[in-house]
Amino acid sequence: MNALTYLAPPLVGAFIGYTTNYIAIRMLFRPLKPWRFLGIRVPMTPGVIPAKRHELAENIGEMVGEHLLTSEDVSRAFTEERFHNELLLLIESRVETFLSRDLGPVASLVPNRFRSYFDVGIKILRWRFLKHLHNHLDSSQLTDSLAATIKTHLDEFLARQASSCFSPQSREHLANTVRETFERFLTSPAVQNWVREFFSRQIDDFLAKDGCLQDLLPATISDPLLKKLEAQTPELLKKFAKMLEEPEMQDRIAAAITGAIQNLIKSLGPLAAMIGNVISPELIDQKIRGYLADKGDEIGRLLLNDQVQQRVAGVLRDKAQQLMTTPVNRLLADVEPAQIEQARSWLADLAIAVLANPGTAASISNLIDQGLASQEQRPVKEILADLFGSQGLDKATSWTTDEIISVIRSRQTKRILDNLVVELVEQKLLSNPIGPLATFLPKEVQYGISDYLLQQISALLIREVPDLIDALNIRHLVARKVDSLDLLRLEGLLLGIMQEQFKYINLFGGLLGFIIGLANLLFFIGR
Repeated sequence: MNALTYLAPPLVGAFIGYTTNYIAIRMLFRPLKPWRFLGIRVPMTPGVIPAKRHELAENIGEMVGEHLLTSEDVSRAFTEERFHNELLLLIESRVETFLSRDLGPVASLVPNRFRSYFDVGIKILRWRFLKHLHNHLDSSQLTDSLAATIKTHLDEFLARQASSCFSPQSREHLANTVRETFERFLTSPAVQNWVREFFSRQIDDFLAKDGCLQDLLPATISDPLLKKLEAQTPELLKKFAKMLEEPEMQDRIAAAITGAIQNLIKSLGPLAAMIGNVISPELIDQKIRGYLADKGDEIGRLLLNDQVQQRVAGVLRDKAQQLMTTPVNRLLADVEPAQIEQARSWLADLAIAVLANPGTAASISNLIDQGLASQEQRPVKEILADLFGSQGLDKATSWTTDEIISVIRSRQTKRILDNLVVELVEQKLLSNPIGPLATFLPKEVQYGISDYLLQQISALLIREVPDLIDALNIRHLVARKVDSLDLLRLEGLLLGIMQEQFKYINLFGGLLGFIIGLANLLFFIGR
């Protein structure tokens, strides 16, 4: 269903109601003559007023002259509260109309021969006003009043919860701003350069101070690591024993031992040739392979011996402890500087990557947001007291009060006030039209003027109007006037008097029809 389906019933009802009332009102005056159909007069023709014109005139004259508009009735009517109210409304309307007239600028209301005196008086008043204003700004009374007012407002603000100072949108905007700021800051070239310089400086200081690995690892970490190494020694020896049974491992061991012996022989100098003729590398390799093949199982069982494992574990712990206590610069003595520099760069790049990760900025932002959220229900005063101390907060309050008072008393503020007064007086008050006087007179004054006029007019009416009523033949005057009126003119007269009421009657009929149509629509919709 479209909108027309819903609008049609109320609109049709409004049209019917308006048209019905309009026709009914028109039938009071029309038709002017009777209508006939097949020789039979149509009922309700002519209209009520044309059909009863003479009787209407006599009745109106009698009613008005004998019953409605007697001198006694008029006198009593003047004393009735309703008449007073109506008269008061009329007077108030006229007074309001008069006071609503637009007036020109103040200077235009002053005669030309007094214009120079008027200008001088304005300047004197302005100078005196500014002088009193400046004196008041410098007075101790204003200082005490401002100090008390500022303190009251500051106390009210400090007593508020922190959450009331920032809306959810503001807190969200702050969190986003902090996160974006940290992201830009942590990924900036300045931070990256600082990280590289920091790592380089810290590593140089660590090496220069003969720092060791134990300095980097606290006892709570190094001790468990050493214990873990001892605990894993049996398992390591067990795996090593199994590896000795493998031919490939035996070949590697034989090759390693053979190479070590050859290096030892070569280091003997002139004896190397003689020993080489007696003990050849092939013989050494053969003997070692044979020993490992024959004694491999025995070596494996030896490695699985508890005492051996304990001794090996102790040796490993001692070596590890020695390694951790040895200065790193000694451990790196044989390492090329380029490799050390590469390690530095690797550590710096790792730290830069962590800082550049968006999650890092988000984590920092979340920590800050959580910290702020934990303070939301606390009064602002407590938070500031934690940050700056109670004495600092009192000093800040006193400083704020003094600064505000100093600003108000400053030369710049006084100059602003002077310019403001000049602008208001010369450019606004004197140059602009006054406008309606009603804007300057309070309602009480306007009501007082209306009440005074009501008293004077009521006294005049009660004293003079009854005699005027008796002198007039109201009955005859009204009857003759009504009977002499042309029907169209009488219709125009009555319509002129009641046209506004007739219009509202028509509109009320339209409104009633609209409501009935709307109720009908709602009834069918409810079904």
